[in-house]
Amino acid sequence: MTMNSIWITGGKGFIGRNLAKTIASNQKKVFGIGHGSWSQEDCIQWSYESWMNAEIDFASLNHLASQAGLPETIYHLAGGSAVGPSIQNPYEDFQRTVDTTARLLEWVRQVSPKTKVIGTSSAAVYGSSFDCPIKENDLGHPYSPYGFHKSMLEKLFDSYRESFDLNTTIVRLFSVYGAGLEKQLLWDICQKLSKSEGDKIVLNGTGMELRDWLHVSDAANLLCSLGNRDVSLDVINGGTGIATSIHSVAKLVVAAWGKHHAVEFSGVARKGDPQSLVADTSLATSFGHNAQVPLAEGIKEVVDWFKVRKH
Repeated sequence: MTMNSIWITGGKGFIGRNLAKTIASNQKKVFGIGHGSWSQEDCIQWSYESWMNAEIDFASLNHLASQAGLPETIYHLAGGSAVGPSIQNPYEDFQRTVDTTARLLEWVRQVSPKTKVIGTSSAAVYGSSFDCPIKENDLGHPYSPYGFHKSMLEKLFDSYRESFDLNTTIVRLFSVYGAGLEKQLLWDICQKLSKSEGDKIVLNGTGMELRDWLHVSDAANLLCSLGNRDVSLDVINGGTGIATSIHSVAKLVVAAWGKHHAVEFSGVARKGDPQSLVADTSLATSFGHNAQVPLAEGIKEVVDWFKVRKH
């Protein structure tokens, strides 16, 4: 069976949709599998050859292979996507992240062992003990079910690479953002600004928390470039290496909106919320990847999208 297709699990999500467009722009056929139904029009819009609304299991993967051929690369994006839902329903997050990963890797081992598998993890695996840029080999401790489950995903990748010689790479993504993401900080700020009848908005935390903001197009380019390389990596950070406070980000959103709202903070942080999550990007830079989208430009894009989106 010819290996000439690219698969994305969880491909209906924010990063998956943008990744599919990036891969397709390089003249490769992209097939998606995961939860949620899509029309043919939606598939075409996001550059998928086809979309399968299905669990990541042997039956579904075999069916996709019968249609698309064995995959050259699988981008494994399926899994939990945020800290909050993992705290509300940790077992569901475990199933989405850990069970799904185990089934996928076992299918690759048995059916398509020459396939390259690139999985997305999260900076949440590092935990809350760092106050400087974090290197891939720095040992952290997750602070949420989401972080723990991403760490378990990484261990599964390690196991199948070491035990069965699969070609696997983990990308630890930091704060990915962009137009189309209907959750997390930028979305929350835009929601507050759109509903505000006063001259201020209030956010949780202190505002001094530092994050590393990576535009979704830069995240997609990093993932795509790793798929195109013959040399594999065990793990690589996906970030910019630039620390930006939550307060500074909020001010950029307010400025892009065109309002003059003051930004205040409750001073109440979520338990275990890290003061600093910033990537050391030396490894990615050594492979020729540098983020291209400045934060202010990316935030303006988000605000413009929010104002004109269909409700």
